[in-house]
Parts: sequence; C-alpha cells; structure tokens
Amino acid sequence: MNTVFTWISQEPALTAGLAAIAILFMHNWATEGRDKARIQNGEAGARLGVYNKVLIHLWALTAVTVAMWLLSGRDLDMLGLGMGVEGWRSWVAWGLTALGAAYFIYTVVSAAASSKTRATIRAQIGEAGELDLIRPETPAEFKRFNWVALTAGITEEVIFRGFLIGVLSLIMPLPVAAVIAIAIFVIGHAYQGMAGMLRILPISIGLTVIFLLSGSLWPCIILHALTDLVGGAVFQILHKTQEADQAEAVPA
Repeated sequence: MNTVFTWISQEPALTAGLAAIAILFMHNWATEGRDKARIQNGEAGARLGVYNKVLIHLWALTAVTVAMWLLSGRDLDMLGLGMGVEGWRSWVAWGLTALGAAYFIYTVVSAAASSKTRATIRAQIGEAGELDLIRPETPAEFKRFNWVALTAGITEEVIFRGFLIGVLSLIMPLPVAAVIAIAIFVIGHAYQGMAGMLRILPISIGLTVIFLLSGSLWPCIILHALTDLVGGAVFQILHKTQEADQAEAVPA
C-alpha cells in the first residue's frame, strides 16, 4: 500500500489521468439505463444525443490523458504516437493490420452483394448483445455514427492502448498491464451485453498485440476506425435492403 501511495505522490499527473478514466466509466454506468430507456421509448433525437455524448466524452478524455502524459515529462512517441519500432515486428504488425482491413472490406462487399450473407449477419447481430445504443436507423444517425466510429478509432486507442498500458506498465510487468487494459476496454463496452463484450474481446486482443509488436498506435488506430466504420456501413446496407430481403424470403 505504501508503494502505491509513493507512486501516486511521484506521478500526480498520471494518477489524475487514471482518475479521469474512472470518473467517465462511473458516469457512463450511471446514465446507461436512462439512455437505453429513452431510445427504446422512441424519444426523438435520443440516439443522436448518445452519439453526441460519446463524441464529447471521448475527445475530452483523450485531451486529459494526453495532457497528463505530457505533464508527467513523457513525450508523444512514448505514448505510441510515433512510428514505433523498425524491423520484423513492425512488418508483422502492419501485415496483420492489412489482413484485418482486407477482411473488413470483404465483409462490406459480401453484405452488399449477397442476401444470404445479409441474413447471416442479421442473425449474428441478433446474438451480439444489446446494440440499441449504437445501432443507427435514420440518415442523420448513420452520418453521426461515422463520426463516432472515426472518433472511437482514434481516441480509444490513445486512452486504452497508449495511455493505460503505458501507465500500468510503470508499476507492473508489461504483459499484465496489457491484460488489465484489455479487460478495462471490454468492460467499457458492457452496454452491449455479455455477448457483445465477448465479441469485442478478440478484437481488443488483436489490437493490443499489434500495438505491442509495433510500439505504435497508428496501425491500431487505422484498424480500429475501419472496424467501426465497416460496422456502420453494414448496418446501413442491412437497413436499406431489409424490405427487399424480407420479400425475397417469402415463398411465392
């Protein structure tokens, strides 16, 4: 316990950054039920309000964590915002990023081209947890969702991969710090239910491996943003094709 207090006294800026993350988590847990109820009750603009809140919270928390990191005497390269290591580790990390990007692009093309693929995706979404808070349904929501997706790709990587792993690795072995950061990231998506959290777990592990290999957040940011943007694109395809697919499924 004395060691913890000693570290806090030596790293007040980093402690403040951790406290900011904890405060945002507690706020989201306290308001999640209200937000879901507003959306489920069909309140006008409720989902857009959630998107706006997410945008503000993520950018504000990113600003705080980056500021606290710099105030602690560390630079942006140490946060992961440099190009990272050179050599085979970097090539492997970027190769994994390219493979992931190719898979997600293939998913969009398949969803657009095949009603069978869309039926499979609809079934998967039905099993993926409580998506009411994030699933867009109107043109305005689809546009705003894209901004949320891009924001999450940037800010969540800075917060959960760069800052959180960076801070935790100062007080524990790096693999342990990475595991704890993954757990916190997954718990942060608890609004999607247990099934949604389990779906996010392998994505979080993959992004963390890429970060640890490369020492850079940039491949993670690109892949994370693309993952969320593809999710929005698939939602939009499913929305636009729903009536036609239902008509096709009805026996003549």
